[in-house]
Amino acid sequence: MDSVGTDLQILSPRPLMMLHGENRWDDVVSCALDNNDLIARTIKLHPKLFRGVGGLPQATGVPLEKMFDEIKRCINDLGFLGVLINPDPSDGAGKSPPMGDPYWYPLYEFLCEHDIPGHIHSCACCGRETYNEHFITEESLAISSISRSDVFKRFPQPKLLVSHSGGSIPYQVGRWRSNRQSESVTITEWSPRNRAKA
Repeated sequence: MDSVGTDLQILSPRPLMMLHGENRWDDVVSCALDNNDLIARTIKLHPKLFRGVGGLPQATGVPLEKMFDEIKRCINDLGFLGVLINPDPSDGAGKSPPMGDPYWYPLYEFLCEHDIPGHIHSCACCGRETYNEHFITEESLAISSISRSDVFKRFPQPKLLVSHSGGSIPYQVGRWRSNRQSESVTITEWSPRNRAKA
């Protein structure tokens, strides 16, 4: 790490290995605990080099409150900085509500109450084989869903980070700004004839 100028590395479980799409809840929980314990042991070996972000036990249809104990353990016992959130724990089966849905509100509330950062990091979740970078699409959908919902009104100070530079969202910001500006301008003001007169 020294040779490339890295002072500190944040470690987290590899999202693809978290078993979120599995049917047995006990397996999902065991996988999260084992991954988080392994990260904690690595940090203990090199405390000046590494910090941790915990993986959560997530499964479709399981209440989000069931992962709160692991969040507490990651932060309080293991000393992690935050937690990973998979926006599609159904692994592409189409059963996960979008991240702006009230289904996710208990998690946002818990993270805000305890001042814990949530790191949105999807897996290869999309079921369409034409997508080759599934996680980028899934993260873009997560941001879009959250931004169009009441999440920021209900929870004004969530600490949410998104992997992979926000997916495709940074490339759409200009369009969104342009759309907002054009909402206050009439169509005749934008017509080519009027632009030629200017």
